[in-house]
Amino acid sequence: MRYEKKGHDFNNNPELFQVLLNEYEEIRISLEKELTETGRSELYTDLTKLIVKIADYIFQKEEDVRKGIGEIMGGKVLELESERLKAEGKAIGQAQGENRLGSLITRLIQDQRTEEIPIVSVDSKRREQLYKEYNL
Repeated sequence: MRYEKKGHDFNNNPELFQVLLNEYEEIRISLEKELTETGRSELYTDLTKLIVKIADYIFQKEEDVRKGIGEIMGGKVLELESERLKAEGKAIGQAQGENRLGSLITRLIQDQRTEEIPIVSVDSKRREQLYKEYNL
């Protein structure tokens, strides 16, 4: 915000513009380090989005400045968000797979087919056959 009155100067002074971009990069790196390492990547994403919105407002007449800040902050937000969604999807898929296998083993025990349990633990084709058989 302290650069608000200097917005137009950035177009005429590449060194000053680079100082601004370097500060935003330092902010992004500090936030990323502090928040993602402590498992608070959603807060990191929210804060970087907020920073971009504030910069867009402050530098609304300076398209190059907004673009530069957006590339530094925004690109990383999208990258981190996709990583988070990918990890969530993987965790959900893993839980569903474990639940499905657990259900299959339970059904095999109920049907007194315990000899098949070691087989389904290593044989994916047999496991799929039994999933179909039990509609799992």
